[in-house]
Amino acid sequence: MQDQRRTIEPDWYRVSFDALYPIIYAHRTVEAAREDAYFSIQETGIERSDVVLDLCCGNGRHMAHLLKKTDRVVGLDYSPHLLKLARRSLGGRACLVRADMRCQPFQGIFDVVVNYFTSFGYFPSEEENLMAVQGLAGALKPGGRFFIDYFNRSYTEKNLEPSTVRNHEDYEIREHRWIDLESDRINKTTVVFKGGQEISRSGESVRLYSDSEFESLLAKGGLRVERIFGDYSGADCCDPTQPRMIVVGHKA
Repeated sequence: MQDQRRTIEPDWYRVSFDALYPIIYAHRTVEAAREDAYFSIQETGIERSDVVLDLCCGNGRHMAHLLKKTDRVVGLDYSPHLLKLARRSLGGRACLVRADMRCQPFQGIFDVVVNYFTSFGYFPSEEENLMAVQGLAGALKPGGRFFIDYFNRSYTEKNLEPSTVRNHEDYEIREHRWIDLESDRINKTTVVFKGGQEISRSGESVRLYSDSEFESLLAKGGLRVERIFGDYSGADCCDPTQPRMIVVGHKA
């Protein structure tokens, strides 16, 4: 395990979302994002006139549904590979920007900011994760709403699968996961094989937050939590039986 830990660099996110992302996360489709997007639309009250930021939009699978509600949607992501996929799938409907969420370029523009699929907590220091919160808050208009979909720490600790092997087309994906309690992070290494040969090795590391820790971090950044859900059916959070920590609120 020590060797695997050393493979995860502090800035792992700069290279992990590369051209193999559609293979590793083939199950994360536009159709699979439908329920998530509609739940966020409902809980934040998105209207036709609202301007919406999909922060860490990835390949645009949630944007495809948000654009059915309002055509004023901007997608921001750091990965040029994922933005290329988003442009291809969304076509002329997409307004896409490449930027780092710690220093995103928007100020006071958006009515709603959404952030799906644990696209947060990437950075090794709390100062940097706070910068991401401050950037989110800064992008909102006064009183603007936010929706952040994160994992539930207690559920993750009890249900973590240390190792999995999946196949997609000609590829084999081997993943190994572990929790480092000293740094309060969940880590994953992913190795991709094709034709029995290793073609890619990458790592991910995300901060573990309890609901109270997460709410405190958001408050420091200028965001006020109104509701926390445990899944996309609207179940209460955060007990060990609910997989998600879906936080909804507004700019304080």
